[in-house]
Amino acid sequence: MKNKIIIFALLLIPFLSEAHGYWLEVKGSGKVGEPVKIQIFYGEFVNQGRMKGKFLDKMNEIKLFVIDEAGDRINVPTFQTETHWEGSFTPKTEGNYQIMGINETREVQDWAKHNLGIVRPMQYLRTNYVVGKFTAVTKPNNFLDIIATESDNGINLNAFKNNFPVDKAKLTIISPDGWEKVRITSERGRASFIPNTKGIYLIEAEWIDKTPGTYKEKEYESIRYHSETTIEVR
Repeated sequence: MKNKIIIFALLLIPFLSEAHGYWLEVKGSGKVGEPVKIQIFYGEFVNQGRMKGKFLDKMNEIKLFVIDEAGDRINVPTFQTETHWEGSFTPKTEGNYQIMGINETREVQDWAKHNLGIVRPMQYLRTNYVVGKFTAVTKPNNFLDIIATESDNGINLNAFKNNFPVDKAKLTIISPDGWEKVRITSERGRASFIPNTKGIYLIEAEWIDKTPGTYKEKEYESIRYHSETTIEVR
């Protein structure tokens, strides 16, 4: 097993100014045949400062999809509102539905003022939606992925890069009331935390690949992978 574990560390660097980021929220009854609403927000999760209007325009590049318990992928079209982007799907069977958002097509950005240089950004979003009994084990799907699951001892976290567990990954956890903690994963990519209140928690990770390259005829110095997972504690 050890030979399958990534040895290098997942390096975290400071978030961009004002800590703006994306996250998913899901609204549904948890029943078969009833629609599930998926919302993508942009802003400051720590104080629920959600951006509106034109600040959301470029979020149309985020591709939203659902993976059902059989492993089938359901693409979810989205539309823009004043406060977020939104899509929906209807679960046909009981099971665990993995809801994912990916943007791997954003143009190269000049983030020198954030000490990041010329960067190609990659964005990954995740949350889960359970209908009926939870039966399937959640598997990584994004290139940089954090899986959060509830247990009797709190919330278990598993960090993956390219489907392999990542040791020494720095995970930042933000609670609904602004409580913030950092956890470092073990050699099997595992960490955990105990929630301090009910509501939606955000777990963030970031990794910088310093290999330079060219994308859409623009040169970049590095690729910034950013992963944001949400889990609701009831």
